[in-house]
Amino acid sequence: MADKPQTFDIYAQLAKNVKSRSGAPADIPMDSTTGKFTPGLIERTINTDLSDAKAQTVFTERVESRMLLLTNPYKDNMSKPGRVGSNMEIARRSQRKRITAKEKRQLKIYELPAEARRYALFLPLHRLWTKYISALLGDKDVAEQMADLKQQQQLLGRLLKADLHGAKLEVERSKCPNFVGLAGIVAQETKNAFKLITQDDRLVVVPKARCVFTLHLPSDAQCLIYGDQFMYRASERASKKFKPRPSVDL
Repeated sequence: MADKPQTFDIYAQLAKNVKSRSGAPADIPMDSTTGKFTPGLIERTINTDLSDAKAQTVFTERVESRMLLLTNPYKDNMSKPGRVGSNMEIARRSQRKRITAKEKRQLKIYELPAEARRYALFLPLHRLWTKYISALLGDKDVAEQMADLKQQQQLLGRLLKADLHGAKLEVERSKCPNFVGLAGIVAQETKNAFKLITQDDRLVVVPKARCVFTLHLPSDAQCLIYGDQFMYRASERASKKFKPRPSVDL
C-alpha cells in the first residue's frame, strides 16, 4: 500500500531551534479567519487594545491596499548597461577620445570649400531666412511696429535672438576702413566674426568688434547691429537675456 503524500502547511509554527536562533517573538498569534500571517502580526504589534474589527480595518487601510517596494527600481535601472546616466555609460564616455579644437582647425571642419563659395548657392538660404524672419516678426509691417514703443521693444528682442544664417548684412561703419561697404549673405556666424558670401563669389570674414552692420529685413526695412554688443554665438544669443547698454558710436 503506497504511503499518503505529505502535506506541508506554509504558515506552520517555526521549530524551537529556529526561534531561538532568530530572536523573533514566539507568541505571535495566527489569524484564525483568513489563515494569513500578516493580519495576525498587525493585530499583535499595532495596539493590543484594538478589537478584531478595528485591527482588520487598520490592516486593510494601511497594509493590504498599499504597495511595498522591497527594492529600489530606479537604482536597478541606473546600473543597467547602456542606460544614459549609468555608471558604466559615464565611464565609457569618459574614455572616448574626443576631437580637440586644434584638430578641428587642421581638418578644416568649419571651413567652406572653394567650390561652394558662390553667391547663387546661398540665394535659396536667403529666401528661406526671409520666410523665417517674416514669421518671427509677425504679419504687421516692420515700420509700423517700430513706430510703437511697446512693439519696438518686442521687435528688437526677437531680432536679438534670431538666427542670422542666410541674412543679408552690410558693414555700415568700422574702425578699419577696408571693411566699410562689404555686403553679402551670412554663411557662418561665430562668436567674434561674420563670414559673408559676396556677390562676386568671395568669402570675407568681418570681425564683430568695432563694426556696425546693417541688417536688411523684408519690406525694405533695415536695422543696425552693433558688433561689440553682438559678440556671442548664435546658440548663446537664443538663450541669453540682454540688458540695455549705451553704445559708443564709431
